[in-house]
Amino acid sequence: MAEEGNTEKIPVSPATFVYHTEDEYIMEVELPGVKKEDININVTENTFCVRAPRRNTEYNGCWVLAHDFDPDKGSAQYENGLLTIRMPLTEEREKPSREIDVM
Repeated sequence: MAEEGNTEKIPVSPATFVYHTEDEYIMEVELPGVKKEDININVTENTFCVRAPRRNTEYNGCWVLAHDFDPDKGSAQYENGLLTIRMPLTEEREKPSREIDVM
């Protein structure tokens, strides 16, 4: 635990609920006490990461999702301590795979 006067923040993984409809992923991340302007969201085709400092705590988490989505068309809203991220799903494409022999 951080001592008083110590600027080190306690890392906390935020409570997160992820689900999808036929068209989009919806990620709900609980970030109580965080200022909207302090929230950092980073996304790729199948991952999203959230970082948000709060007093002596830093919420930090990254998630890899099963289906690809379009990071350029996503949106986020923060209200009453709940961050809601919406990302439209993209068409499934064949991903390269190969077998690996066990020695």
